[in-house]
Amino acid sequence: MSNKTAWEKAAEAQGTTDSERALARLARKAFLSLWSYSNVHSDEGRPNGKGDGKELVDLLVVFGNDVLLFSDKHCAFQSDVDIKVAWPRWYKRAIEKSARQLAGAESFLRRYSDRVFVDKSCQTKLPVALPDPSSARYFLIAVTRGGHEAAVRHFGGGSSGSLMLNSMLEGNAHYEHPFEVGFPLKGRRFVHVLDEVTVDTLLEELDTVPDLVDYLACKERYFGANGVLMHAAGEEELLAQYMCTIENGRHALPKVPSGAGAVALLEGDWRFYRSSPQRVAKRKADQGSYMWDALIEYQASFVRAGTAIGLPALTEMPPETIDHERILRALAAEPRLARRELAVQFRFALSKSEPGKKFARMILSRGNMSRAYVFLTAPKPPDVDYQTYREMRSAALLAYCHGIKLRFPHVIEAIGIASEPFTEKVASQEFLYVDLTLEVSPEESAVWKGALEELDVLQTPSKDVQYFGGRSHEFPMPFKFGGPKFYDHESGTPMNRAERRKMAKEARKEAKKANKKALDAEVQTLEVRKRARGWVGF
Repeated sequence: MSNKTAWEKAAEAQGTTDSERALARLARKAFLSLWSYSNVHSDEGRPNGKGDGKELVDLLVVFGNDVLLFSDKHCAFQSDVDIKVAWPRWYKRAIEKSARQLAGAESFLRRYSDRVFVDKSCQTKLPVALPDPSSARYFLIAVTRGGHEAAVRHFGGGSSGSLMLNSMLEGNAHYEHPFEVGFPLKGRRFVHVLDEVTVDTLLEELDTVPDLVDYLACKERYFGANGVLMHAAGEEELLAQYMCTIENGRHALPKVPSGAGAVALLEGDWRFYRSSPQRVAKRKADQGSYMWDALIEYQASFVRAGTAIGLPALTEMPPETIDHERILRALAAEPRLARRELAVQFRFALSKSEPGKKFARMILSRGNMSRAYVFLTAPKPPDVDYQTYREMRSAALLAYCHGIKLRFPHVIEAIGIASEPFTEKVASQEFLYVDLTLEVSPEESAVWKGALEELDVLQTPSKDVQYFGGRSHEFPMPFKFGGPKFYDHESGTPMNRAERRKMAKEARKEAKKANKKALDAEVQTLEVRKRARGWVGF
C-alpha cells in the first residue's frame, strides 16, 4: 500500500498519451512540479458521485494569479485528400475543438474553483488554490500535433512548416487559409496555437513561468492592436523578434510603424537567432541558473510529502499557518536571468566558511527592487547539538529578513535561505518568506533592533554581510539583430511565405554581409572588453 500523499500522486501523473506525456515533461521542467498538473478533471457528469469526472484540460499550471490551460491533440492530417478539404477537417478536430475545450475550461474554473480534481474519479482535489476570478489571468494554449509534415510540403521551399499567424482570421474564416491561425474563438478571445515543433521551441527558450507569461501577454497585446493587421511566418519567428528586442530592460516585440495598416514578420529570423554566437553564450551562462530550479524542486518534494516544517524559531505558529507553497513561489517568480544571478550569489555564500562565524549576503531582486534575498551560511559549532544549531541559525535568518527593512525601507518582502557552507559534511536548509508591507511601529522597531544586537546581526555589515546589486546582461556577447525586422504596408493583405521570401532575398544578402562584418569586429574585441569592463551586453 502506497504511503504517498495525494499531492505526491498528482505530481507523478504523466498524461494518458505519448503527446500528453511529452507535454508534461516539458512543462514540469519549465514550470516545476509544484505548479503543473496533468489531466485535470471536474466533477461534472458524476450523478450521485459515481463514475468518472469530465476532463477539463490536458495540463493545468497554476502560479499565483496566472493560470495556463493546455489542450494537447494529435490528429492525423489526410495528405491524400485535396488541401481545400483536408485542411478544414484537420482544423476543426485539432484546433477548433481544442479552442472550445479551453474556453469551456476557463469558464468552469472561474465559476467553480472548488470542483477541480487531479484524478478522473474526483477523489483528490487540486492541491493549489486557484486565484480569485477578479485578479486571475488565464492563458489558453492549444498544442496541435499531426499536421506539421503536411505544412512543410504545402509551403515547400525549405519552409519550417510552422503554423502562420494571421490576425485577420476569426472563426470559420480559417477554413479558407491552410496552416494559418488567427482567432479560433468568436469574440477574438486569444488562443495560442502551437504545433509539435513550436511547443518545444517555446518552452525550451522561455523555461520559467514569468518568462513565458510575459511573452504570451506581450503577444496578445501585439496581435490585439486595433486597426493593424498582423501576419507572422510562424511562432518561432515571433519568438526570435521578442528575444532580440529590448525596451526598458524587458523583452518586447518591435514597435508597429506609425500609420501602418498591416505588418508582416519575416521567415528566417529564428534560424539566425538560434545559431547565433550570442544565443550560444546566453545558454552557456544560463547553465548555472538551474541550481535555483533544483533548489526549488528539492524543497518542493518535502512540501508535497507533508514533511516540510516551519522554522524552529516559529514553532509557536500552527503548521497550517505556514504557507510553504508561497515561499517556493517567491523563488520561482524569478525569470531565468535573475535566477542566473541569484544562483551565483547563493553559491558564493555557500563557499564562505570560517569557524565560529556566520556569513550573509543580501541581494535586491533584479526584476523587483522591493524584494530582498538573504543567503545565510554558518558552520555548525562542534560543541552545539544539531537541533540547537538550527534554532540559532533560523533565528538569525529571521532577524536578517526583518533587519533589512531597517536598512532598506523600500523593501516590502524578504526571502531568506539558510544553510551550512560547502565545507560541512551534512547540510540542511531553512526557507523563509517575510511580508514587510505593514508599517512597523516604533515599539516593534525597537524589539527588532534589540534582537539584531542580541544575535549580532547587521552590527558590522562589512564583516558579516555583503550587499550585492548588479546588472548582468542576458546575452554575454553583444547582440545586434541585423537586417529589417519586418515589412509594413499601408493597406492590403500580407504576403504569403513565397512572396515574402522573394521580396526579402536581396535585403537579406546585404543584411547578412553587414551583420557578419559587425560580428567579426565584436568577436575580435570581446576579450579586451571582458578584461576592461566584464561582459558587455547589447
